[in-house]
Amino acid sequence: MSNFDPSKLPNLIGHVIIVTGGHSGLGLATTTELARHGAKVYMASRSRDKVQAAIKLLTTNQPGADVHFLPCDLADLKSVKRSAEEFLRRESKLHVLINNAGVMCVPYGETPQGYEVQFQTNYLGHYLFTRLLLPLLLSTVKISPKGTVRIVNVSSDDHAKLAPKEGIVFSESCKGRRLSRRARYGMSKLANVLHSKELALRYGDEKNGLLALSLHPGIFKSNPTQGPRSGTALNRIIRPLVEFGAPGPEKGCWNTLWCAASPDVKPGDNGGYFVPVGKKGKASADAQDEYLSERLWEWSQMELDDAGFL
Repeated sequence: MSNFDPSKLPNLIGHVIIVTGGHSGLGLATTTELARHGAKVYMASRSRDKVQAAIKLLTTNQPGADVHFLPCDLADLKSVKRSAEEFLRRESKLHVLINNAGVMCVPYGETPQGYEVQFQTNYLGHYLFTRLLLPLLLSTVKISPKGTVRIVNVSSDDHAKLAPKEGIVFSESCKGRRLSRRARYGMSKLANVLHSKELALRYGDEKNGLLALSLHPGIFKSNPTQGPRSGTALNRIIRPLVEFGAPGPEKGCWNTLWCAASPDVKPGDNGGYFVPVGKKGKASADAQDEYLSERLWEWSQMELDDAGFL
């Protein structure tokens, strides 16, 4: 699929899509292309001002683009639940959920619920958001062409490069300080791949028909105003060297677009991990472990259920 081009995406008029972190970087580029093809797109973000600025820019370049703000702070599970509830009040369909937002290699910190900030922002917040929206996604499957209702988790090849050798270290997800910030980031990205795998196993059958994919977006030029994506001075020195000659977000989002809306995605791709553009990638051994994906799902379910979020 190396010849993929966003212009080849189908008409998306009537489709409702959520992009977390849809106001900047890859998220904004993804939102822009989906709106260009007629989709109604919600940018799920904690910053109203940043989203409104992004909407103003987008609609200036694309008059009539159907884009909206959905308040959502993935680092606060109460906000995530409110966000899903607000969306369910506003919409009766959801065709595509793109779990794109994330933080990278930030210093150790804890969320209001006591989880390590990278693990919650990159994975657990998205798990809760997805679970709360799952009934709507499944009901949308019943009234939509086969294979068009999808969940896309934006992961990274760092799921294989940086995750600890134990895979998911559950004790490190909450008040755990043993792992480095890089290992915690890799673990959160591994969780993204496992999340899509388990979604496909549970809801990708003929009865439910939901597609769930994960992806590595590739190397792209990041937005220096985007926030604390790099947590060390060394990363801030190395990143420009790594990104030299890399495409900007406008092309960096192509793999996300392919996973979200390309008609070339087939039923056999369900649960798969993709590298740019639309190529089946080799996920790590841990990412292919069905026991681990089930254990992560059950752990997440129990944690959120016990805390009253599910």
